[in-house]
Amino acid sequence: MRSFSRRAFTLIELLVVIAIIAVLIALLLPAVQAAREAARRAQCINNLKQIALAAMNYHDQNQCFPIGSPMKPDIMFGFTLVEDQSTFVSMLGQFDQQPLYNAMNFSRSIYSGPNSTVYSTGLSSLWCPSDGQIIGKRMSFGPYGDNPNLTVAYSSYGGAAGTWFPEPLFYCSVQAPNTMDSCPAFQAISNNLNGIYRYCKVTNIAAITDGTSNTFLYSERANGLFTQGESACWDWWGDAVESDTIFTTMYPINAFRKVPLTSDQYTASWVESPSSFHPGGANFAFSDGSVHFVKETVQSWAYNPATGYPTGVSNTNGVYNLLPGTQLGVFQKLSTRAGGEVISSDQY
Repeated sequence: MRSFSRRAFTLIELLVVIAIIAVLIALLLPAVQAAREAARRAQCINNLKQIALAAMNYHDQNQCFPIGSPMKPDIMFGFTLVEDQSTFVSMLGQFDQQPLYNAMNFSRSIYSGPNSTVYSTGLSSLWCPSDGQIIGKRMSFGPYGDNPNLTVAYSSYGGAAGTWFPEPLFYCSVQAPNTMDSCPAFQAISNNLNGIYRYCKVTNIAAITDGTSNTFLYSERANGLFTQGESACWDWWGDAVESDTIFTTMYPINAFRKVPLTSDQYTASWVESPSSFHPGGANFAFSDGSVHFVKETVQSWAYNPATGYPTGVSNTNGVYNLLPGTQLGVFQKLSTRAGGEVISSDQY
C-alpha cells in the first residue's frame, strides 16, 4: 500500500502569505477609497447640476434669479427686518418640491411657527455625500417667537454673493413697514455688492456682463470641517444669512488650510468661503448651468493677517474698499457679475 503524507505550512511560509495579503490590502485600499470618493464627487456634481437647473427654470419663469437675501420682519427682533428665506426655499417649485413650496407662507418669516415644517425638512439634493456629517442632519434650538421649537435642516451648498457680503444689521435697524432702502447705510452696502445674489434685489442673466460661463452661481461648503457645536450654527438650508446659504470669495477655496479662523462680522473666514472634502478643490455651478471642479490652487488675492482681510481691502460701515492698485485674483473675478474681467478657462 502506498502511504500518503500531508505536508503542513511552516511558520515562515505562513508569515510570508500574511505579508503578501497585507501588501495587497495596502495597495487596494487607497484604490477602493479613491473609487468611492469619485462616486461621491460625481453625486455632488449632480446635486449642483440640479441646483443650477432649478435656478435656470426659476429664471425662465420669473425673468430673474431669486432674491439672494430678502429681508422680512422678525418677531424676535421687534419686527426689525432680517434675512429671510434662502434661494433654495424660493426655488422649491423648481426642485419638484411643490407640496413643500405650498406649505411655505411667504408672508411670514422663515423662522416663524407656520414655516416650521419647511425649515425642518431636509433635501437630499442639498447634501454633499463626501460631507457625511450633514446628511439627514437636523438640530433643534428651542422656542423662537411663535415657533415652539425652531428645528433646522442643513445644506452643503450656497449661492454666490461676490467678493463680500456684509451683515446689514450691524449698520441698519429698520422696522416694518419701512424697507431697507430707507437706511442710507444699506443703500451704500447694496451698491457695493458685486455677485449674483444680493440683499432685496434680483439679478437676471442680462446683468451678468462678465459672461455666464465665467461667473459663479453656487458652490459647496463642508459643514463637517467643524465640531458638532460649531457646525450646528452654520449652513442652515432655509434662511439667507451669509453663513448659511450664501458664500463669498473674500477668502480662498478651503480657507481652513490657508488662513486663520477669523471673525468677519456675523460669520467667519472658514465659513463664508467655498470648501469641500473632495481632494484639491471644490465643485462650482456657473451661471450658464455648467458645473466645474475648481482647484484650490486657483490664483487668489493675498491675505493680510494684520487686518484679517485680503491685502488692499478695508471695510468702512459695511462698504468694502480697494486700495489703488489692488487686483482681484482669478478666484475673485469668477465671483463678480459685471467686473469687466477677462478670464480664460485654463486659469481655473
